[in-house]
Amino acid sequence: MNAVCNWKGQASTVVVVLAATLAPAAAAAEVVTLQELEELALQNQARWEAANARSAQAGADVDAARAGKMPTFWMNISGVVAPGSDIERVETTDGREVNVRASPTVGERTAFRPNIRYEGTIDMRAPLYDGQTRAAVKAAEAYRAAAQASSGASRETVLAMVRASYLDWMANHLLHRLAATSAEEANAQRERIAVRVADGDRPGSELDDARYEGLQAELVAATALAKTVTAKRFLESAVGTELSPEAEPDAQLLETDSKGSSSDAGWEVEALERQRDAARQEAQMYRKGRAPVLAVVGQTGVAGVNERVFPMYRLGVNLAVPLWDGGRAVAMAHAADAQASELDARAHDARIARADERRQALLDRQHAENQLALANSLVTVSEKRVGQAQTSYDLGARDLEAVADARAALRDVQSRRVQIQIARADAVLRLKDKD
Repeated sequence: MNAVCNWKGQASTVVVVLAATLAPAAAAAEVVTLQELEELALQNQARWEAANARSAQAGADVDAARAGKMPTFWMNISGVVAPGSDIERVETTDGREVNVRASPTVGERTAFRPNIRYEGTIDMRAPLYDGQTRAAVKAAEAYRAAAQASSGASRETVLAMVRASYLDWMANHLLHRLAATSAEEANAQRERIAVRVADGDRPGSELDDARYEGLQAELVAATALAKTVTAKRFLESAVGTELSPEAEPDAQLLETDSKGSSSDAGWEVEALERQRDAARQEAQMYRKGRAPVLAVVGQTGVAGVNERVFPMYRLGVNLAVPLWDGGRAVAMAHAADAQASELDARAHDARIARADERRQALLDRQHAENQLALANSLVTVSEKRVGQAQTSYDLGARDLEAVADARAALRDVQSRRVQIQIARADAVLRLKDKD
């Protein structure tokens, strides 16, 4: 998700009017941008940390699989005390003297005399051809790519939650501003009427009407404030941190735009496709479990009996051919193929759904822009009607109820415009997610 925080951009007429109306309150406000909260959410979300851990684990699995292609060395040291294995020096038929290992029989005098036998070797095995390990490496690499894509999908989910909570907070904040301004105007109207009633220019009943209108406006403002506080609490829960009491949303987010027409598959689709590819590689790995393994084997070291020590070494080629595993490899390959087919179907559905979401976001943006143009015109007309009703009331041509009705109509239109602005911003942000 992208957040637009262009402090040098030109604000719309609505934002300018709100800022001018509430200049004292805005001076002490702490504007918090969507981008700042997104970064905090990614730092604080345990889900995001778990996704990174899964990616790290998948990377370690790749390293472990690749290690199977490398030569391996190990050391063996052993010793045993047992009868037999005496070293005797004998002469061969061609006159050479050699050492041979011989053991006395039970009837001989030294049959049960113990001898110390020992050996120490360094062994080596180097694969020349190993289809099993190659398949395991490809499967591990595919699962690593799937884990990375899943991390992106988790990130996208976290940002979507923050965005929705932020827009809800902004909508309630702007509606509370409108309600607070309306309450201030109603109270100012009540004070003017109180002066005129005291002078005898207006009947006392109008002061009661003005008080009613003021109290009703204050109740609306108090309700809007409660909703704003609740929305802020939900945003703090989505971000994973507490905002300051002076925090306010960035109204310039309403001016962000997205004109791009390109779109990608999205992290969710990519994650499913990577998981599908990983399942296919896993099936191939199980099939390769029946492939022969050719390796070079070697050994060097010493062996001895008692005080006599002899060198030893060997170098050769080992060919291992699996014959029968009870059908396990075939069954596991079929299971992985079935999982790959399921993931392929889910990826196809997710791709279609993402394309539909983008088309819907384009329509929502277009509809919101059309409605916003009408709402701006309607607000202008409603403001004129309020002024006309107020002038007529001051001249005695109309009563206070006409002014109250005009103000109520203006509040309703302004509230609808805020909702349209939020809907447009949501559509634009959804398009940025899809581009």
